[in-house]
Amino acid sequence: MGSWLRNMKYLLMAVVIFLAACGDNEFSKMSDKELRQRDYQCKMMANPSTAEIQVCNNIRRECERRAADGHYAC
Repeated sequence: MGSWLRNMKYLLMAVVIFLAACGDNEFSKMSDKELRQRDYQCKMMANPSTAEIQVCNNIRRECERRAADGHYAC
């Protein structure tokens, strides 16, 4: 019974992570102007923290996603 419960716990965690990754994020709801400004700020940062690097990566991905849809916001 213990290993079955442990496997179910891991399966549940994987499903939650998958669903969170597939949903809309704050950047997909951002206006083009704000996204462009945030992208520019990221490019101008001299020594970004680890958290800032992750945010900037997410902003860059959203710019690339919009560009792939033919909408060049950044």
